[in-house]
Amino acid sequence: MKYFDEYQNPDIARKMIERICDLSGKIPGEIRLMEVCGTHTTAIGKTGIRKLIPEKVELLSGPGCPVCVTPNSYLCKAFHYSRTGDVIITTFGDMIKVPVMGNSLEREKSDGGHITIVYSAADSLKIAEENPQKKIIFLAVGFETTAPTV
Repeated sequence: MKYFDEYQNPDIARKMIERICDLSGKIPGEIRLMEVCGTHTTAIGKTGIRKLIPEKVELLSGPGCPVCVTPNSYLCKAFHYSRTGDVIITTFGDMIKVPVMGNSLEREKSDGGHITIVYSAADSLKIAEENPQKKIIFLAVGFETTAPTV
């Protein structure tokens, strides 16, 4: 818990804000920083950080990771299809533990859902060739490292 306690310590947070203010005063022009994760964006909003940093420091919300950008309905449909018997869901590993209303692809798989982790879209095609009697649904969602291959 020490790791998390450090980042929830108001004294450390104040020092970090002071450091940002100090550094931003030494850099000419505007400063744009992108938070990559939606959880970061939420934390920044809840804690009021935008109000504490200088106006010249602009925080931009980034692309988000699968946890943040995948609609619940998308995964709920995947859960449903994985149970039909004639469908195999294929997905990258970064999607397997995304929580949706107490469920996940990992849980569906452990409960008998037909879900396979792949390392490329080509892997999904191979699974389709090996299972012509099945419908293959590739969840084309991924993090920065997997999105280009889709």
